[in-house]
Formats: sequence, C-alpha cells, structure tokens
Amino acid sequence: MISNEQRAHDMAVALMAKHNDGLDPVKAYQDYINILLPILKEIDKDFPTGIAEHPVARPKTPRNDEPRPEQK
Repeated sequence: MISNEQRAHDMAVALMAKHNDGLDPVKAYQDYINILLPILKEIDKDFPTGIAEHPVARPKTPRNDEPRPEQK
C-alpha cells in the first residue's frame, strides 16, 4: 500500500514540475509545501486508512446445493 503522504508528495511534485519557473530552492520548497499540505489533508479526509494499491477482487460465487453437471 502506498501511504497517503507518498501519494500527496507524488501529486505535489507533478504540479511543481508543470509550473517550474526556475525558482530558487527556498521559494520552490515553500511552493511545494503550499501545494502538498492541502492535497494531503484532502486525501487523509477521504481515505483515513490509505488506499490499497492493488485491491484483491474476490470472485462472487453463488452457493448452490445442486451438484455440478459433471457430478451427476
């Protein structure tokens, strides 16, 4: 599972890369934090336990007392 912090970081970095104006490192870091925190708060609110990377899909099998055709 990827943590909410990692997801928010990835989004913030992507947004920073899109709006890179050759900022000095201190200004770039301040902008990163200003982008990161609202994203992280929203993700934590929507997914308090995180988001599963590859959730396991369980097949739905009906319970049937009839024997299968090959068992008749």
